[in-house]
Amino acid sequence: MSDPHGTIGIYRKGGSMSFLENINQMVIDSAVTDISDHLFDEWMNANLDEGQYFADRRFAEMSGDKFLYDEFNKHYNLTEGDDDYLC
Repeated sequence: MSDPHGTIGIYRKGGSMSFLENINQMVIDSAVTDISDHLFDEWMNANLDEGQYFADRRFAEMSGDKFLYDEFNKHYNLTEGDDDYLC
């Protein structure tokens, strides 16, 4: 089976064939989405264990999105001189 998205090749180790080799790419993509959602939920919950501020900061900084940086800074009244200011 072809692997147009290169997803299967990422999981190969030692040149052995994966069971995913014979699975439809749409099924694989759906599973990857489910796994991603699960890992994101675990990551956010771990961040929330440290508090809302910490979780918000981690989300904004990991996004790499200037708009989210600005919104985070504005929401928490941060200015350029503050340690947690995102730019």
